[in-house]
Amino acid sequence: MEHKFNTSLITNFGEPKMLADLTFAEMTPGWDCGGGTYKITEEEVKKFAALMGDPNPGEENVPVGMIYIFGLRICWDRKVFIDQAVRAGDKITFFKPAKIGDTITTKLSIADKKEVTKEKDGKVRVTKFLYVNMNSTNQNGEKITDIVMSFLLPRTMK
Repeated sequence: MEHKFNTSLITNFGEPKMLADLTFAEMTPGWDCGGGTYKITEEEVKKFAALMGDPNPGEENVPVGMIYIFGLRICWDRKVFIDQAVRAGDKITFFKPAKIGDTITTKLSIADKKEVTKEKDGKVRVTKFLYVNMNSTNQNGEKITDIVMSFLLPRTMK
């Protein structure tokens, strides 16, 4: 069975300048990283369930992981994953379940950032963290998920 998702179901939107193009100083809370929309089809739910070993065929509600995976695909398309950054965890809140036939809109934005400075043995280390919102709604504007992704940025980031 072919497990490749139908990427033609995804439409991306947003400014040409991507998150990966910004310096740390330019990464301000609220900055719009763009997003995408996708239609949930029965075929894609079946592919997802088979790939993930999820027994939920989506007859009542779409498997919750599917919304997350499609959201991550949009993150890759919108270059939210910065080279050499380390994912430091996600805080996920689920709201209304998605259904087959729903059109999901996922919007990405900078939630927050912080710098932590530590001195040890006469050496100063600056660690930079970035938090990105990934919020999804259905075609009626009803919340499906709110996710805050945490990243430890590379030391080389300006």
